[in-house]
Amino acid sequence: MIAFKFLAAGALAPFTRFEWPTSGEWVSAAAARPELWIHACRADDLPYWLADELWRIELDEPVRAARYQVAAPRARLLARVDAWDRALAGDYARACALRARDLALPHVPAATRDALARATDLEAIAAAASGAGSVSRAAELVADAAQSALRVGPAVSSYIAAVLASMVGGGLAAFEAERAWQARWLAERLAH
Repeated sequence: MIAFKFLAAGALAPFTRFEWPTSGEWVSAAAARPELWIHACRADDLPYWLADELWRIELDEPVRAARYQVAAPRARLLARVDAWDRALAGDYARACALRARDLALPHVPAATRDALARATDLEAIAAAASGAGSVSRAAELVADAAQSALRVGPAVSSYIAAVLASMVGGGLAAFEAERAWQARWLAERLAH
C-alpha cells in the first residue's frame, strides 16, 4: 500500500527519533506486536500528523487501518513530497486560521464580529479576536489559531480550528468534518 508519512527534518521519526533510510531500504518492526508497527497515513489523515517533511511510503502487507492512520510491520520511504515545504505549511496555517475566524463569526459578540469579519491578515485577526477578552471562548480560539499560524506552525493552528469547529458545531462529527476540509485543502495543493 502506498501512503504518506510525516517526519521531522532529516527524515527523523518525530516520536521515536528513528532515522529513516531515504534510499528506499525496507524497515521492519516486530510483526507479532502490531502496537509497534510502522505508522503512516492516508490522504484523509494528513492533518492529524503534520511535521517538517512529507514522504510517500510503501507499506508491506498486512496493513491495518485505524481511525486516523494505517500501520504495517514493514515499510520503506519512496520519495519526499517536495510540495510540502515551509511556504505551503505557512499557507495551510493561514488557511486554518482564516477558517477558524469564519467558523467563529456567528458565535462572538457583535462588536468583535464586525472587527473580525474585516480582518484578513493574521495579526489583525489575532488583535480583533483578542478584543473580545474572556467573554468569548470562540474568539479566544480564533486568536490562538492566528497567533499559532504566525509563530508556531500548521499543526497547532489546524488543531485549534478543528477544536473550534467541535465547540460551535456540536462535537466529534464537527471536529472530523473540519479535519476533512483540511485534508481536502492539503490534497488539492499537494497534487500540483
